[in-house]
Amino acid sequence: AIQKTSNPWKKAMVEVKRVLLTGASGYVGQHLIESLSTGTGAGEDLSMMELYCCYNDLSTFEQDMREAFGEEMSLSSDSKPKIRIQVVSGINFADPGYISRITNCCGDRFDCIVHLAALSSPTHCENHPDDAWKINCPVGLLSFKAPIIYLSTDQVYEGLKSFYSESDRTVPVNVYGRTKLAFERVLLRDGGDSSPLLSVDEAREDTERIPRAIEHTAAPNSVCLRSSLILGPPVPLRNGCRKGFDTFIQFISSRLESAAPTVYYTNEYRSVVHIKDVVRAILHFLSIALSNNEQKGSQVYNLGGTTRASRYDIALAVASQLKLDPASANGAERSVTTGGVASPPDISMDVHKLEAELGMAIYGLKQIIENSF
Repeated sequence: AIQKTSNPWKKAMVEVKRVLLTGASGYVGQHLIESLSTGTGAGEDLSMMELYCCYNDLSTFEQDMREAFGEEMSLSSDSKPKIRIQVVSGINFADPGYISRITNCCGDRFDCIVHLAALSSPTHCENHPDDAWKINCPVGLLSFKAPIIYLSTDQVYEGLKSFYSESDRTVPVNVYGRTKLAFERVLLRDGGDSSPLLSVDEAREDTERIPRAIEHTAAPNSVCLRSSLILGPPVPLRNGCRKGFDTFIQFISSRLESAAPTVYYTNEYRSVVHIKDVVRAILHFLSIALSNNEQKGSQVYNLGGTTRASRYDIALAVASQLKLDPASANGAERSVTTGGVASPPDISMDVHKLEAELGMAIYGLKQIIENSF
């Protein structure tokens, strides 16, 4: 159980690690904070930590955090001090002054950065490409010279085959995928690499927006996690996050319960992943980054579940789990450019590399649904 403490840090005799968490108020951020606060989800002791929870403008977030963790926001698990949290609002990666704001509020030294903040709507990215590039490819973060754990996307793949591996060719078909891939390349390049971040095929019409002058290289133990669509239970904080529904399966259950006719695509496939596995992966790599025991170059991992599933498959699985009539769920094919935004048809992924790294099996669709309701 979480125990609220007045100030256990005065008695601490171990080094306190400093971690910057961006996008802290979002779905993944809230679940990650909960897992850190309870000591669940990580196989290794993450020791004592100062966690700087940065977000842009969710008005309910700070008060919800204080309600959950106390005014001091100093947390312990099983009477052992673990985390001291500082909540920092107004971190907008579209604002050129975001580094100065982080530095002014949090200092300029971090042992690791967990970068979750993103402009993740493909439609919004397509309509606002300048903001998408600023937010999804924040090269300024490298100035802190700390390992970066980066939540990327499966949409770096073109979608013309099944079960992509990390070594397969990347050809994003939309602005969202291109911006996310560009920051992967920022993290993967070494000091002597002067090649373009994206190839001609990868860049498409975004060539002029790709960052040119990158002053710093990524610190050792940086990781790119190519995440699929994330599913799971609601967020732990009382007022939730910005989305109308926490994940796609909450939307599905709402539609099924009201028997509202809803179209679900049958010809788009992804390796949907449970939030628990996402958090486990982040905490695993965070522990490595903070341990200082091993210095690795930047790595890439597919972060998905083990099932190749369409949205219609997911809807039927939710109906089965909740024992609801699936008649209102209508399967239909999606055109390549529905809504004017290109969408990769099959970006299912092979996740064996990540399973081997974590030393555990990742959930498939059945387990995802069972552990979400």
